[in-house]
Amino acid sequence: MRSILILLVFVLNFQLYSQTQTVDSKVVSAIVYNTGAQVTSEKKISLNQGLHTLVFDNLSPNIDESSIIVTGLENINLNFIAFETDFLNEKESSIALDKLKNQLKDFEKKKVYTGNKIKSLEKSIALLENNQSLDGGENELNVEKIKAYKDYYSSQIESISNSIYDQQLLLKAHNEDILKLTNEIKKLESKNRINRGKIRVELEVENSGNRTLSLSYFIFDAGWYAAYDLKTEDSDENITLTYKAKVYQSSGEDWENINLKLSTAKPNSNTVKPELEPYYLDYNSPVQQKRQSYRYQNLRYNPSVKSVLGKVFDQQGLPLPGVNVLIGNKGTQTDFDGNYSIDVGNSQTITYSYLGFESVSIPVYNSNININLETDSASLDEVVIMGYGNARKKKSAGDIQEVAQAIQQQTSVEFQLPQPISLVSSFDDKQFQLNEHELETTYEYYSAPELSSSVFLIARLKDWQDLDLIEGTANLYFANSYIGTTNLNLGFLEENLSISLGADEKIVLERTLPRKKTSQTFFGNTRIIDKAYEIEVKNTKNSVVDILIQERVPISRDESIEVEDVTYSKAEYNSKTGYITWKVQLQPNEKTTLSYSYTLKYPKNRVLNLRP
Repeated sequence: MRSILILLVFVLNFQLYSQTQTVDSKVVSAIVYNTGAQVTSEKKISLNQGLHTLVFDNLSPNIDESSIIVTGLENINLNFIAFETDFLNEKESSIALDKLKNQLKDFEKKKVYTGNKIKSLEKSIALLENNQSLDGGENELNVEKIKAYKDYYSSQIESISNSIYDQQLLLKAHNEDILKLTNEIKKLESKNRINRGKIRVELEVENSGNRTLSLSYFIFDAGWYAAYDLKTEDSDENITLTYKAKVYQSSGEDWENINLKLSTAKPNSNTVKPELEPYYLDYNSPVQQKRQSYRYQNLRYNPSVKSVLGKVFDQQGLPLPGVNVLIGNKGTQTDFDGNYSIDVGNSQTITYSYLGFESVSIPVYNSNININLETDSASLDEVVIMGYGNARKKKSAGDIQEVAQAIQQQTSVEFQLPQPISLVSSFDDKQFQLNEHELETTYEYYSAPELSSSVFLIARLKDWQDLDLIEGTANLYFANSYIGTTNLNLGFLEENLSISLGADEKIVLERTLPRKKTSQTFFGNTRIIDKAYEIEVKNTKNSVVDILIQERVPISRDESIEVEDVTYSKAEYNSKTGYITWKVQLQPNEKTTLSYSYTLKYPKNRVLNLRP
């Protein structure tokens, strides 16, 4: 009886101690945001009554610990949750790594064979050189025999020497291949040694039984970004917009056949509303801090971008030369036309700086980034170029295809993909089509001859606000031909979404400055410059075109600089912006000439930079 009591006490005490168990859970669903993802994994497990410490291992090392939630705890008390990181864990060898190691073995074998071949040839030469004695013995030597010996040994040594040279070249190639493979193997092996995350939970189980535990947590190493295809057959057809998502996850754990949602929410963005304080104005008071610019707050880093090119403009849309463009410790400057190109490397932020303008740092979100810099001084009135066109349009045909279900949330949209999705852990993205729409489209032509002699076809898309679009890169297709890419900038309140479809070479434009109408004179201490321009436009298409053409007259910000006698023909002139606007309709093969002029007056001892 005493033995039975001791045994019962031992069992009860054993059950009071925590039982530690490693759990390998499987990801079953994920909500992927532009940056980050809420991941849910499950594990069916048998738990006895008592304390249990469960360790969910092989997780992403980049988990927000405050986001961890455990469900499925019926009749189970959760004592604590803790997140930790295991450093330098060894992952299983990948197929790519095994392949490289096998290739390395083959080249090392070839290297040995080639080395042996060289040694054999070298011994052959040594043997020949040791047997070149002309001792004739019983046979009498004559000139012919000596010549024959010479020719034989010379040809043999030459042939073998050439073979040795060829083998040495081959050996050098083997060594180069071995070096390349060794470096690639080192890279993969370094990637193979990775940090992994662990979530440790302590449970107090009241009743023994089988449970399905669900673990939900937020990771930072996943995201998605939008991409679009814009297609039309002709300038009298509607544009079809295909909405796509490029999704990536580099958590170190493959997702197989999971339920995937894509959300436009921003769980890590600032949720604190701004507080407006009184604006006090007084002499000698310090300048109040400028309000924070929110123009680029919704942009997210895109890990698939390897290089960035684009153009930098000022507030008036003029290109800025000499702007410093920095990514990491690398930098470049914009050229005379404001263009730049720079490699990204592993950097996530690109910075633009220019004397007299506010510096801007934004995420590397696209391979084509055009940006407008704002002056540090008081901002000028914003000038918006309004579109014009006697447009040809076609009634909307509505949605063509719905691939993902759009679920409206309070402040965001979720796209539910219709089938189970598999995503391997990688920085490479996987593309999914969300939906497709045919949008009512109007077309117009636009030209700014001072900046470019090309005439651009502009498409304006209606009713785009209801499509739940986010900023992203769009591929453009016109008449079954790829014409380039553009970036959809959606942070404005315009009714129509404007897309440039490129220059139309069948509309020819030339801007000239006739010498006979341009002059420079002096009157006392005043320099007087008369500027006169002519713009010739010809329509070589077989259809009527309507074109909006804009030029600009300079605006003085200094009392000593005067702009006078602005003349123009058949145009509208805005004296506040300096814009001269022509609305031109040209019949097939019709040509027209537009003109305008103005006079500048300023002190002759001052230098004024004038555009051509």
